[in-house]
Amino acid sequence: MKILILEPDLELVKKIKFFINCYRSKIEIIAIKSEEELLQKEDSFSQYALFILNLNDPLEKKILKKIRKYSNVPILLVLEKNIDLELLKEIYYLSYDDIIIKDFSPYEMVFRVYKLCNIWNEENFYIAKNSYFNFKDSVFVYGNKSIKLGNKEALLLKFLFMKNSRAVSVEKIIEYVYQNEIVTNERVRSLVRQLRMKIPIPLIKTIKGEGYALIL
Repeated sequence: MKILILEPDLELVKKIKFFINCYRSKIEIIAIKSEEELLQKEDSFSQYALFILNLNDPLEKKILKKIRKYSNVPILLVLEKNIDLELLKEIYYLSYDDIIIKDFSPYEMVFRVYKLCNIWNEENFYIAKNSYFNFKDSVFVYGNKSIKLGNKEALLLKFLFMKNSRAVSVEKIIEYVYQNEIVTNERVRSLVRQLRMKIPIPLIKTIKGEGYALIL
């Protein structure tokens, strides 16, 4: 799998490469610094699984049209943090698959990449190369250990992964894990405790007044 990144901030590119490779080692990342350099690669556009683009003018459709001419793969647009809100509204109407605004966490970029490339495929959620959660088999893998999870434990862990480190309320857990079955808050807390006890690393944190989130 190959990803092309157009980003003039070389330090940011370095961080993105590092964090993606911490999670999965089979992604080849091609980094370029200018739009001219990108257009020179036009003949190879079909080889990429994702384009991550920080454009001089995000409303200019030239590059977007060029990529769509050769490929229908996802495009993740990177925007500078001082982006005008009115401009942002216009950008949302263009055919970018996702947008991320600086300053973002490298972890957030990794999760966007995984989602757009369908790497997780709702089955494997990676923490590191040798540490991941296989939802299909309800197994948490940590090094050479395979830890079997119960059905509700697996659903809860999948839900937390899907939220990309954002807090999940008890009410949302009841809705997703228990399918709105009538359960008490204590039952949810008990499920979280069970999951924490099974997983050999500190992975789930409590956020007071909000709920639970992954530590990533």
